[in-house]
Amino acid sequence: MSMGEWDVVVVGAGPAGSATAARLARRGHAVLLLDRAAFPRRKPCGECVNPAGVAALRRLGALDAVLAAGPAPLDGWRIAADDHAFEGRFPKGVRGLGIARDVLDTILLEHARDAGAEVRTGMKVRDLVRRSGHVAGVVTDAGEIHARIVVGADGLRSVVLRRLDLLRRGPRLRKLALTAHVRGIAGLRGRGELRARGCGCLGVAEVGGGLANVTVVASGHEMHEVGGGREAYFDAALRSYGLRSAQRVDEVLATGPFDWPVRRAVADGALLVGDAAGYFDPFTGQGIYRALRGAELAAPVIDHALRSGDVSAAALGSYERARRRAFGPGERLQHVIEAFIARPELLRWAADRFARRPALGNAIIRATGDVNPIRSLLRPSLLAQLVA
Repeated sequence: MSMGEWDVVVVGAGPAGSATAARLARRGHAVLLLDRAAFPRRKPCGECVNPAGVAALRRLGALDAVLAAGPAPLDGWRIAADDHAFEGRFPKGVRGLGIARDVLDTILLEHARDAGAEVRTGMKVRDLVRRSGHVAGVVTDAGEIHARIVVGADGLRSVVLRRLDLLRRGPRLRKLALTAHVRGIAGLRGRGELRARGCGCLGVAEVGGGLANVTVVASGHEMHEVGGGREAYFDAALRSYGLRSAQRVDEVLATGPFDWPVRRAVADGALLVGDAAGYFDPFTGQGIYRALRGAELAAPVIDHALRSGDVSAAALGSYERARRRAFGPGERLQHVIEAFIARPELLRWAADRFARRPALGNAIIRATGDVNPIRSLLRPSLLAQLVA
């Protein structure tokens, strides 16, 4: 097809968009996947796929290609607040992965192409086409592209989200993340690390090829210290967080803030997946998992709507309900974790308590890794250890 009619136009070829496009193309729909970037391209991200994300890659049929790229295994996390630290491990035989986003996203984009989706990169979406109040396509630099459903998978600053006017409010969690790859970090032993200091933190995880991803999060007054000198701030943070042997090997990328709540993720003729469907500071690899899982939830709903001929918000509403059931508990836990990270004395207390009771550390890491349900943290035996 040319610029004419498509069943689905997916805007954004990250994990959420590529996975949605692949699933719909396999169901026989004419799918166009658009992205403004040329691939491969780097993306500011912690670059960790938690165990539930690995399982989602397997269900998508893309895990073998991802493993062939040589990602780093991720068996758990170490959380440190000053000189207080604890570890949490995933169950035996259960692993996450560390993999650079330029590698992962290119694999998933090619997976969508192989599934039958047409892929066009270097194409920027500027607006939505509307007919009788329904979304009916997108406006690109090259002209209008018409579709029965538009899927917004274009990330934190989603054009589709903004044109639908579904953002509930502006961000209240003011944070800036600086990300780059480094060499020379030893001793991780298959685990990621989160080091907190004041109201900021640094995360580090291996991504394969002898490289590690380091993400420095600045909040409050520290955001103003970054200014236009993100490389200098990042390099100084490596030293101040104790990574003096680390050597940065590429440009520092920036992203933030991390708080974009949406009123809903569906509209007449449109649906949002991934970060475009709402975002709050994911922890230990949840972001990529939620992108992949969101695609799983969205695809059957879109398929049914296309086959029934009803692409209204009401017909797409079951996706919204499924998304809230799937991600609501984790988002509430994220707010609790953020309250601890923002209060160093609380985080030090928790780290000290969890270090003396390994079952607590394992429980929180497995819950945030989407290995165990969030409700598992409410088991009486765990609560007794926490308050004892």
